[in-house]
Amino acid sequence: MSSWFPNRLDAFVGNFVQRFAQLLTAEYQVSVIHTMGDATCSRIEKVIDESEGVFTVRIYHPISKNKFMHWYWQRKALSIALDEVEEVDLLFAHVILNRGLQFVRAKRYYHCPLIVMEHASYYRKEISQKFSRLQRSIIKRTSLHINELLACSAFLQEDMKAIFPTTKSTVLPNFVDTELFFPNDFKSDNYRRFIHVSTLDESVKDPETLLNGFALAVKAGNPDVQLTVISDQPSEKWQEMATLLGIANNVTFAGPMNWNEIAEQMRGHDAFLLTSSYETFSIVLAEAWLTGLPTITTPVGIGKDLDPSL
Repeated sequence: MSSWFPNRLDAFVGNFVQRFAQLLTAEYQVSVIHTMGDATCSRIEKVIDESEGVFTVRIYHPISKNKFMHWYWQRKALSIALDEVEEVDLLFAHVILNRGLQFVRAKRYYHCPLIVMEHASYYRKEISQKFSRLQRSIIKRTSLHINELLACSAFLQEDMKAIFPTTKSTVLPNFVDTELFFPNDFKSDNYRRFIHVSTLDESVKDPETLLNGFALAVKAGNPDVQLTVISDQPSEKWQEMATLLGIANNVTFAGPMNWNEIAEQMRGHDAFLLTSSYETFSIVLAEAWLTGLPTITTPVGIGKDLDPSL
């Protein structure tokens, strides 16, 4: 289960969780259940598929402005999803907000241990201090039922201590597929082709710094440098910014792309840029390392402990 998972409203949200489930099929029988409110629904809609060895149940339910009715539809959707998976030995859940209480209900339904792995960026102080009463309640009530709490990085684990002061947590790094991400036999030392991969979410990815910094590099006597920005989210705002900065001919916006395509793109560039203001892990940074790309990164996630002199 996961608060984030690809669905018909957003095909890319939580796609790393989907990939995580697919990788587990090498050793385990894996099922995924996920519920989602859809304003176009007038009734419950069930979508079941099995691909890459993962049995996936998605339940779409109506959205109501009436809190009681909305709760009713959410509860009914989860009941239908739970009934589709009969035998469960272990419940592995990702991202507590906002479906943590669903994890608890599923644990009770299946009578099995609950492991929760956290990836979200909302535990940093400036965000967690603004949690609503409902969010705090979901986190607190969910934490009482967790058998093991995992953080995807030591960076995130440290931020989570303020929210889970007495809960033992373990660091379990995110996966990276070494069959997809591997270096070229030849690497150029002519650093002219740079690549950036992210959602371009201003709250954590900081695309403004990325483009401003690249514009400085172009205007500092490097008119032929190129930047490829790969994102599964709209980029019109940043295309306009590139034009205003006078670097429209130097920046290519591409995407969305699957993992195979991103790996090929990385091998076709000379260096990787990451300008996030916050990362809990940064899978793309690890993937860039695997492809042998030199990286320039802000000190976030797994990039926090890099030696600045290197």
